[in-house]
Amino acid sequence: MKTLLVTILCVAIALALAALLAATPGRPANLARLATPTACPSATPEPFWVDPVTSPTERLTQTVQVYLGNCEVVTVTAESGVFTATAPCYPAPAPVTVSLRPNTTHHLLASGQVRIVEHGGCIYGDYTLSTGRDRFGQPLIITQVFTPTVILYLPWVGR
Repeated sequence: MKTLLVTILCVAIALALAALLAATPGRPANLARLATPTACPSATPEPFWVDPVTSPTERLTQTVQVYLGNCEVVTVTAESGVFTATAPCYPAPAPVTVSLRPNTTHHLLASGQVRIVEHGGCIYGDYTLSTGRDRFGQPLIITQVFTPTVILYLPWVGR
């Protein structure tokens, strides 16, 4: 009988302590969550690629098409500067217009920032992907060949 009373008393104290902890501000009500943290599943990599560029070209600009899933911003860096476009970048591409210096070979590096995504208490994203190659593995190189336009004015001879 004495053992039964001690057991009942211990159970009552444990229940009272659990209720007190659950009611304390700043503490989670579900104590089981503290004992068994949830493991977040691994995220799949975001799709990232760049369409081929046109080279050589006589133009002084070229639009580079960059695809990136959950894109926040994409950047193309070249000898002529740094050029940026914002989301959306997938499934439609982010068009990045790159200025080209005359008579210069431009080596492009495309980079994309993946935005932060929260799903089921797990946080994904917040990383950068970069490439210097197009989706077929070819280097992102544009050679600008400047061809000046010559206009000849011939005198008009009227008779």
